[in-house]
Amino acid sequence: MPPIIALFLSMSMYLNAIFNTKKMRDVLLFIKNNHNYYANRPEKLILRYYDVQGRKITLYYALYVYTTVVAYITIPAISLLIDFIIPSNHSEEKSFPIELDYGVDTQHYFYYLFIHSYMTIAMIANLIASCDTTYMLYAQHGCALFAIVSYELRTVHILDASSLINLKDHRLFENYKNIELLPEDEKKICTKLFLCIKEYQNAIRYCNLVESLFAKSIFVQLFFNVVCLSIAGVETVMKLGNAADTIRFGSFTFAQVAHIFVLCFPGQRLLNHSEEVYNAACDAMWYIFPKKCHNLYKFLLARTLIFSKITAFKVATMSMETFLAIIQTAMSYFTVLLSTT
Repeated sequence: MPPIIALFLSMSMYLNAIFNTKKMRDVLLFIKNNHNYYANRPEKLILRYYDVQGRKITLYYALYVYTTVVAYITIPAISLLIDFIIPSNHSEEKSFPIELDYGVDTQHYFYYLFIHSYMTIAMIANLIASCDTTYMLYAQHGCALFAIVSYELRTVHILDASSLINLKDHRLFENYKNIELLPEDEKKICTKLFLCIKEYQNAIRYCNLVESLFAKSIFVQLFFNVVCLSIAGVETVMKLGNAADTIRFGSFTFAQVAHIFVLCFPGQRLLNHSEEVYNAACDAMWYIFPKKCHNLYKFLLARTLIFSKITAFKVATMSMETFLAIIQTAMSYFTVLLSTT
């Protein structure tokens, strides 16, 4: 049953990509234009840092997905290989990695159906890994845009801040808190603040586009994940007497938890980076801005109080708080199902 639910989950991800092709193209154009815009600016270092970080995260996640799939499908293959190398006197019914009804004699056509089931599982795993890594990379780019805006807000009063790009040490800004602006520098400060506001609007538009792209799909995925986690947990408990099946269903159960985490964690990071823009706006040296910039700063500060986020069809915000709530809900269903078996 859980593998069938995983099939529907992967189909929902695939259909989301098919029906939102235009939005995906718009997101990719956004990313391309942003890279071109920052290509000759110091902020490209921030963009590059988040790109490398996103590449590592997606690589580790893809390796995890494929490792989990290998763990799930290897045990039936090993038992089949042992029977092939060391034939036994009594014939046992051969098992598939997943239970399916093909409408034919499965033992007679075993090897054909066995290869088909393995290919299907590999395709599903590849689809899930591809869609999830795409989601994580899109959210990661949104984090990069907010990080750039935060950096520019903290250095808006510094005419040459190219040497202050350090994502791990914000103490570098301390030496520039008590500087005095010359009259000829006031116009440059206003221009920097105006550009910063434009880049903030660009980041908000990008995050709204990403949210609209994944909101419905995430809602459907979470529904299937909760159902699959509850049922897989029950099957794991029921198979405790069989070590091989316990490992298979246990790894599958943990994979559901990991997938829910993957849906929530990028949303939490995006929310944190959006909140960081507000903190950066509060840290800005607004009191040394020219008076004509004060109204711009007030509107910016008011807007930063509205945080960008990714939601599950406007029902729940993707965050670690939502992750814990979903796990608790799934455990409640698991307890109920276990008590009825």
